[in-house]
Parts: sequence; structure tokens; C-alpha cells
Amino acid sequence: MQNNDERGSGRARMMSTAVLATVVMVTGLVVGAGATWLAMARPGSEAAAPGCDRFRTVDVAVAPAIYGVVVTALEEATPACTSVEPAMRSGIDVAQGVSMGGALPDIWIPEARYLTTAAHLGPAARPELRLGASLATTPVLLVGGTQARRFGSWGDAEASKLVSVPDPASSVSGALAVTAPEAEARAVGRSRVDAREMLVPFAQAYGARRVRGADDTVRPAMFARRSPRLVVTTEQELLGVPDRDDLRDLTPGVGSPALDFPLTVRRDAAPGARALARALRAHLATEEGRRLVAAEGLRAPGAAGKVLPTPSGEAISRAVRSWGLFSVPSSMLAVVDASGSMDADAGTGSRMDLLADASRIGLSFLPDHARVGLWVFSIDQGGPGQDWRELEPMRRLDDLRFGRTQRYALRERADQMSALTDGGTGLYDTALAAYREAVRRYRPHYSNAVVLMTDGRNEDPGSIELEPLLQRLEELRDPERPVRMVGIAISGDADLAALRRMAQVTGGEAYLAAEPEDVLEVFAQAVLSR
Repeated sequence: MQNNDERGSGRARMMSTAVLATVVMVTGLVVGAGATWLAMARPGSEAAAPGCDRFRTVDVAVAPAIYGVVVTALEEATPACTSVEPAMRSGIDVAQGVSMGGALPDIWIPEARYLTTAAHLGPAARPELRLGASLATTPVLLVGGTQARRFGSWGDAEASKLVSVPDPASSVSGALAVTAPEAEARAVGRSRVDAREMLVPFAQAYGARRVRGADDTVRPAMFARRSPRLVVTTEQELLGVPDRDDLRDLTPGVGSPALDFPLTVRRDAAPGARALARALRAHLATEEGRRLVAAEGLRAPGAAGKVLPTPSGEAISRAVRSWGLFSVPSSMLAVVDASGSMDADAGTGSRMDLLADASRIGLSFLPDHARVGLWVFSIDQGGPGQDWRELEPMRRLDDLRFGRTQRYALRERADQMSALTDGGTGLYDTALAAYREAVRRYRPHYSNAVVLMTDGRNEDPGSIELEPLLQRLEELRDPERPVRMVGIAISGDADLAALRRMAQVTGGEAYLAAEPEDVLEVFAQAVLSR
């Protein structure tokens, strides 16, 4: 891996290509909208090639980081009578489209080989892809200024809460960074289980920063020169940063993940696609092609230095899903049935006792920046004509009021809930009031939800009926400010059908805790659902 002095000498060379890359990127965005960028044929255009009865059109999708290289190479390497439609598309975008039933491009050059696995394309699409050699590579780095430090491992760096990372759901370098602790596990003497668990605090720290409006866009020079923070980026991106000679490569000595840009061809690709792929690969292997790769801040295949092994496609997919769960904090209004039936024996206590225990355990897993409120309900629980009662409003768990945090206050309330059970089940009015409150208290960068827990069905004769309730919930739902209702049916006595209908109207889910021992597992599943 190059040292910082070597990279600094390359930045001046990069400046001239940065302008060209910008023009190419703008052109590529137009292509992404569906326009044909250029019909390329060597030695000339269709008009200049009278020997061509017809042109063979090849669909090419290229990752943004190598787009400039490929477009320039195609100008020289495209065989005669071949029309090329190059589109700049991220590998994640292509893979997601294919996994949802879209077609593979004739030729596809994603950022990383793991995107070509069945875990990302789907089991049906993967066999349709012929995987070829890499065209270039660039290591994924940890970069910082003069006050940033180098850690002994990726896991240690990410556990420090000093690392800013691009969203792994939309960034290949971000996805490789969050799986780096697993990739390095054997080399640093850490078990894979321990390495995977390190994802949770890293994701939660990321979520806390996003809540504060930080890290919306992650780039190498996003922090001041004397900041201690580290940024996940690629060597190519670092080389393109002007006027920041303080930036240093502080990647742990154990090694780096790397983008490797594999050249892939669809098995039933358009005629001429395989010939075009061979010509492109051959051109980039020439001295002129290698210069072109280097001029764009990339390295030749296999020249990325000390590279960490890439986890399997399934492992990366699993990690990104987990990241989505843990990085997006909950903004949750918990609404608990306090009707008399919650006193029913559940084996190791009443139903309410089990819910209180689940609440206390659940609170211990939520990060400080999670927002949680608590209501209980039964007929007239809040006074004549009001079935709900607010025990704690929705606040951050670290919010300090009257000398106690919201987390502490909610634990105290959980201890009190068993003494509040009385009367019938006032389900429908409570559901409407709770949803209205959660919409009013909506917070961006959070997963906003009402978690409604009951062991019965609506028994309030003066309340709204189910059909008008569903209509009101649908009217309150705002796609720009999404709030889900999540229902938990405690035992088979609960009206699971009504909970499901309320949940579906709001984009949520309903769950059944059929046995007492199911309560904690179902509660966790409901809270973590997105």
C-alpha cells in the first residue's frame, strides 16, 4: 500500500483527470435516465462503415468509480459494427434491480465481486452471469488528519466511535468496512462471533450521528485538520482530494478490503457482447490501458497491497441487514393493555408481569438516542370517556428530567403496571389516539412506530367501530412521515385479526405471542422490525 507521501505526489496528476471525470459523470447520469450515449465502432460510425449490414447493440452497466476508464477504453476497443450503450450505475443499484426481477445488463462491471453472488442477485439470476477477471482495484482505507490515530484493527477503530462510514446499504466501501472486523478476525485473534457483535455499537453510533444531522454525506475531507475522526473512503477518492495534504492513510496494518471491479457477461447476452468484453479486457491489459487505469487513481488487478479476505456474499448481505436494524433508532410509543384480563396467570406471574419483564429487558438493549413513550389502556383508564393514560411521553432514553433519565423513569413505570389493571379493553379509541400522537411526534432518521400490546378485543360500547377506525388511520398515514402500527397479540384470546388490519393500513405488522415464554421474543421482533 502506498504511503501518504506517494499519494501526495499523485494528487497533482489526478487534478487533470478530475475535470474529465466530472464531464463523464454528468454524461453518465444522462445515460442512466435511458438515453443512448454513443454508438461506438472501430474504425468509425455507422455512416463510415458501409460494410456493416446492421449494428449489434450491447448494453453495458459500469460502476461510477471506473466509468471514465471504461468509456475511454471502449473508444479504442469496441469491435466494428458494434453499438455500445454504456450506463453509469452503482453495482448495488443493478443488483437490487435484478433481485426484484429486472434484467442483467449484457456486460456489467460492478465495484466488487460479492455483488455478483446469489445473496445479492437472487438464486435465479446468479447462474445467468459469467464472471470474469477484475479490471482494476482500489483499497478501502481509514483516513484522518493530523490528530487522528491508527488503530491495531478495524474492529478496534470502529468500536472507538471515531469512524464515519458511508451507508453500507448504498455504498460498497461502506459494506466492506462494516464487515472488515469479520474479515480480519483470524489475523487479530478474535472469534467471528465476537467480530460480528462489534457491528451493533458501530451501527448505533452511526445512527446517533445521523440523528444529530451528521454523516449524511461521507467524504475524505469532511472534518477539520485537527479532528480525531477517521473516514472510510477508497484510495481513489483520497487521491482526488485537493488542498488537504494533512490527510493520512491510517488503515490498520492487518490489511484493507478492496474494490475489484469484475468484468461480467450475461450468459444469453446480445451478439457481440463477449467479443466486446474480451476486447475491453485486452485493451486494459496493454501499457496504454494500465496508464489509463492509473490516471483515474486506480491500481492494476491484484496490486491493492495487503488485502483482507472478502466475506461471503451471504455474510455481507446479513451484515447490511443487521446494520439497517441497529443503525436506525426506534421512536416508539408502547401502548400496553391494562384491562382486568391482564391479571390472568401466565405460569410465572400474570400476563402483565411478563410484559413488564419484557419491557425492562428490551430497554436494556435500546441505545440512549432511542425515543420511547409509554401508555396503558382499559375502559376509562384515563378518566371518564378516555380509555388511555399516558405514563411517560415520548422522549430520548438519555433525556434527563427531574434528576432521572427517561430510561430510569420507564423502568419505574414497568414496576407499577401490574397495579394498574382494571376494567374492560378499550382498544379502538386507544389505537386511534396513539397513532395520532405518534404522527404528531414524528422524528426523521428514526423508525417511528406505535407498538400496541393486548390480550383481548375491543369491549368499549361507546368507542369508534373498526371500519371507521381503519379509515381514520389511513387518512392519518403520511408516506413522507411514515409511522407504523405494530400489534402484539398476547395469547389466543386477543383479536389478532383486528390488530393485523390496523397494522396493514399503516404499513406495519402484527405478531402472536401464543405462549407466555413467547412474549420477550415477539416483543424484540416487533421492536426491531422495519
